Amino acid sequence: MQTIRELDVIPAMTSLPGLLTRLSQILYSAVWTDQSLWISDWLGPLESLMDVPRSESKGLSIRWIDQIHPRDRAHYLSTMNDLIRSGGEGKLEYRLLTRSEQERFVQDHLCVERSPDGTIRVEGLLVDQTDMIQTRKRLDRTRLLQSMGQLAAGIVHEINTPIQFIGDNLQFLGESFEQILDLMKRYRRTAEEAASRSAGSPATHQAVQAPDPSDFDFLQQEIPLAIRQSVDGIRHVTAIVTAMRDFSHIDERRMAPSDVNKAIKSTLIIVHHQLKYLAEVETDLDPDLPMVMCCIDDLNQVFINLLINAAHAVGDVVGEHGTQKGIIRVATRRDDASIVITIADTGAGIPEEVQKRMFEPFFTTKGHDKGTGQGLLYVKTIVVDKHHGTLTWDSKPGRGTTFIVRIPIEQKTRKTDEPVQTNPVC
Repeated sequence: MQTIRELDVIPAMTSLPGLLTRLSQILYSAVWTDQSLWISDWLGPLESLMDVPRSESKGLSIRWIDQIHPRDRAHYLSTMNDLIRSGGEGKLEYRLLTRSEQERFVQDHLCVERSPDGTIRVEGLLVDQTDMIQTRKRLDRTRLLQSMGQLAAGIVHEINTPIQFIGDNLQFLGESFEQILDLMKRYRRTAEEAASRSAGSPATHQAVQAPDPSDFDFLQQEIPLAIRQSVDGIRHVTAIVTAMRDFSHIDERRMAPSDVNKAIKSTLIIVHHQLKYLAEVETDLDPDLPMVMCCIDDLNQVFINLLINAAHAVGDVVGEHGTQKGIIRVATRRDDASIVITIADTGAGIPEEVQKRMFEPFFTTKGHDKGTGQGLLYVKTIVVDKHHGTLTWDSKPGRGTTFIVRIPIEQKTRKTDEPVQTNPVC
């Protein structure tokens, strides 16, 4: 055991300011006045966070709202006013805009106290989360690209099928119109010669040898049908491309009012090739569903995971080459201040022992060729942690499974151990 004298020779712990500098965390003391936070004292690399020389900030009070990204200022002021009215502690997340116009993502842990003289004092801890946010975005991008890669082969097939019959129909239309033009030219020549010669002229004889009128009737019937099929095929391809475009917007994943019904329809198009041989999809989407404040890109991933899980569950019952299909039902509705999305299947249900473990990382019952054991955990993280919603399920052996996703329409502050808990960045 080391003696006290031996411990004396160990270098002393670095001072608190130096430690905070290395940890990229900033302690500050401020006063709230005139709808602004004025930071007067701090420990840590605040100048580096703001990208300003230390000489410019030394001895000055910093008007903090001027450092916040213009798009996040209204959100910051609103939540700060709520916290000041209620008092106590809270947490905010927002962006700073540095002098060089670089975005920095910060988490602000703060405590509000009102002095007897009415002065509102704020003490807080700023944590620079920029590196973590960028890493998370790269992970989200990788995860999304992995999901899209798994769907790519089926999507290629989905696009190839309508394109193929569009090509066949257009080829038929081209050949048919050549025949029609030839037919019209021959009748025109016949009519011109008949006008100048007798009924027994060679032109009359040529008219007798013209194609049978039934050929014209066939063309008259089939050409409009081929055109309609071509238009339907183009619309199908357009829907697939549009859905893929909606899924590719991953550069700025932010909370915004979104149409959940539209997102579900796009998702159903994307995963159609994985569902169509196993199940009939029934939808009951509330046409009056309001716009929801959410990260729609993340919810798209929730829908993909739950729909593919449902397809696998149905496939285990009907088999890949079964003569009968199962049913997957997707419904949306409003319930007070939330919307509810249900995805139900007619699979075999989830055994009790599997339900206890299905959110464990890397736990899967599908085998390595179908699952990684991270899908449901990812779903839970998005719904519960990111959107303050709930994820529940009802599963009975032999009767299928229903997953119920509940998302608040507005991402409001929750009264918990952390009264102000907002997350403008997904």
